[in-house]
Amino acid sequence: MDFFGHQDQARKRTRQLVLLFVLALLTLIFLTNLLVAGFLWGNPGIFPELGNHSIRDPSLLDIFHYMSWKAWFIISAIVCSFVGLAYLYKAVKLSSGGSSIAESLGGRLLSPNTDDFYEKRLLNIIEEMAIASGMPVPQVYLLDDEIGINAFAAGFQPSDAVIGVTKGCLTKLSRLQLQAVIGHEFSHILNGDMRMNMRLIAILFGILCIGLLGRIILESGARHSIHSRGRSSSGIFSSSSNKKEGGVPLFLIGLGFIILGYSGVFFGKMIQAAVSRQREYLADASAVQFTRDPQAIAEALKVIGHGGVGSAIGHSRREEFSHAFFGNAIYNGFASHFGFLATHPKLEERIRRIDKHWDGEWIEPQTLRQAYDESPQLVSKAKIRPEALLTGVAAAMSAAIDFTSDGITNDDDESLSQQESFDAEAVLTTAAHDVGNARALCYSLLLAPNSSLVYEQQLDLIEQYCGPDLLTQVKQLTQATRRLEGSKRLAIIEKAIPALKLLSADQYTEFKQLLVKLVQADGKIDLFEWCVYRMILQYLNPAFGKAKAITAKHGNVEKIKSDIEVILSFVANHGHESLEDALESFAIAADAAGFDHLTLQPKTESFKAFNIALDTLTEAYPHVKGRMMKALAACVQAKGVKVTERELVQTIGAILECPTPNLFD
Repeated sequence: MDFFGHQDQARKRTRQLVLLFVLALLTLIFLTNLLVAGFLWGNPGIFPELGNHSIRDPSLLDIFHYMSWKAWFIISAIVCSFVGLAYLYKAVKLSSGGSSIAESLGGRLLSPNTDDFYEKRLLNIIEEMAIASGMPVPQVYLLDDEIGINAFAAGFQPSDAVIGVTKGCLTKLSRLQLQAVIGHEFSHILNGDMRMNMRLIAILFGILCIGLLGRIILESGARHSIHSRGRSSSGIFSSSSNKKEGGVPLFLIGLGFIILGYSGVFFGKMIQAAVSRQREYLADASAVQFTRDPQAIAEALKVIGHGGVGSAIGHSRREEFSHAFFGNAIYNGFASHFGFLATHPKLEERIRRIDKHWDGEWIEPQTLRQAYDESPQLVSKAKIRPEALLTGVAAAMSAAIDFTSDGITNDDDESLSQQESFDAEAVLTTAAHDVGNARALCYSLLLAPNSSLVYEQQLDLIEQYCGPDLLTQVKQLTQATRRLEGSKRLAIIEKAIPALKLLSADQYTEFKQLLVKLVQADGKIDLFEWCVYRMILQYLNPAFGKAKAITAKHGNVEKIKSDIEVILSFVANHGHESLEDALESFAIAADAAGFDHLTLQPKTESFKAFNIALDTLTEAYPHVKGRMMKALAACVQAKGVKVTERELVQTIGAILECPTPNLFD
């Protein structure tokens, strides 16, 4: 599946949506002008300067005398300002990212080191899907009160994305079925659906506020009407006065605004639903690619159709976010009876697109016993705390390794191989799920060789910033990081991201400062250190409000040719020892992506120009980023992929927010 092509299609569809909404807004402005003109026609004594009264006839055509350019400008400005302010208000409310939506739906943030069997299984699946899709591990929210089988993804960009799962989805689906649902949600993250959905929510709210304004006017007119009955001999709102002047009651104006506002929302939702249905088909197909199991997503849909609550959501705000869910959030609602308003295709249609030979039979939900039998390893591991595991590792290794106040005294490879066997990746994965150990894990990956002076300086820095307890954790975890396969180092950091997002703002600032100190301890920055620091900033800065929204600007490759040249040159030079190999790989990369007339730049140890070029590429359109990733893959594959090259390209993919699956197969 061409993710970059689909992203470009999504961008084009978004532009079409924007155009349709602009047309809807222009229609709304025209009808509002007509409505106000009707009110002034019926009450000529109000704002006479806005009308043309040289001719007064009883015809309704006289209404257009009140649609002068002056009146048009004033009313249009008021309508646009009203809708715009409402849109901005809603956009600000949603600006905190996907977490704001999840919390507004009653979601509870799951702890990465949870002891619950079902929650542990879910978090494991999400980590697997993050690896399969080449995306960062998102935070996960559980909707405890929702028994329907459903899920959603929310956020403005992959780095601030969250995935929400209902209790029913968590407990009623098998592991493979749940995996397919999560893969479906990752597709929404990849294809930019989340950002569009959140913008549409804000736009529809802005239009809806026209209707809310009408409701206010309607209620105000009713109060005036009641009040005027008590003093019928005076005032503009008396019934005799209205009859005499041919006036239009205020409540009719309010009713008109209500009709305009809710009609705008109706047609807006119709447009939104049409695009949402197509996105669901795309996400289903993506889930098949991620899981490599066409039956899993079909089975999940069959469980929803089995009966009972299906995918229904009970929360009062379900309609506002209905298009973001995996299945119909409003089951058997108004929209389900009208295909053009449905946010999701019918279950039967989605299933038959995947399983053409489906016999029409539904599947029963999974029981707790079946879940335990399916994942017995989680039953025993779910209650193991990170601290306990680390203590066990330290004890297991104590016979071969001596811990001193200065660190580890024995670093001999042969000695390490003779230690009691333990799973380094399992230790580090468990540590990654705890906020304290997650920090220690990141620090341990940046430590110099044990025998070096730099190593001692780094330990002093850790103790200075974090205290002796965390220093001990770092020393323990270092034994696992030293034994971890090189290709898995960045994956471990990605697993730690959800836990690191639980840091306070002050803790995050201190965390970044110490990372910089550890990197600078030896007076230079190597590729792995750069990868660690940039990846952490890429994933965590948005969570702490330290990242700006990125808007695509560069669709013409020629205009950013120099930046492409810098990035490809950097990767080619640092991935090969000889200039000859670098030139050959550079040429292969440029040819693979169709980049013409590029020149290999001289090798440099400075990251300055490289960072600037990457910042420019982050503002490129998806198809440009796709070509860039294709070129990078060809470059590192030309002479065999090295660990450092893999990590470098993986980090570039994270910065550009591009998936990197199947690039190194």
